[in-house]
Amino acid sequence: MTEELCACGHHHAHGEMHHEHHAHTPAELAALRRKKDQLSMLQGNMREIQALHDKIDGALARVDRENVGFILTQKKTLKELKKLAATVLGGGKEPIFATLYAAEMEYIGNIEDIMHHAQILKRAGQGNVTPEVMANMEKSLKAAAELTE
Repeated sequence: MTEELCACGHHHAHGEMHHEHHAHTPAELAALRRKKDQLSMLQGNMREIQALHDKIDGALARVDRENVGFILTQKKTLKELKKLAATVLGGGKEPIFATLYAAEMEYIGNIEDIMHHAQILKRAGQGNVTPEVMANMEKSLKAAAELTE
């Protein structure tokens, strides 16, 4: 007989799961329920996070050397995204959220870089921007583009 692992990690002889009811401790049941709730909550929240990404990425797509300041219209969206990510992903403290949180932080960091460069370019009135700032901006835009692919 082959052994199967049920969702709680207990071993069961093949077929036993379907016929005999395996008794879980109340703590195990609570943990399973909590995991299920976390996952469905996460699904909803990730949709919300994705919507904010789409908004920011949409603005990014319209950014070029001429209207580099356009990304600055997304400051509020980015703030919203930061708050949402911190709240729903609990700062990445739970292992289940850690990877997602790290990815969010990387995305947010890239957008912040781009906004920083855009601010400098805007202040400089496009005229006397150092090639270094332009290069950094391009690098951040490229990194953000790679993340959104």
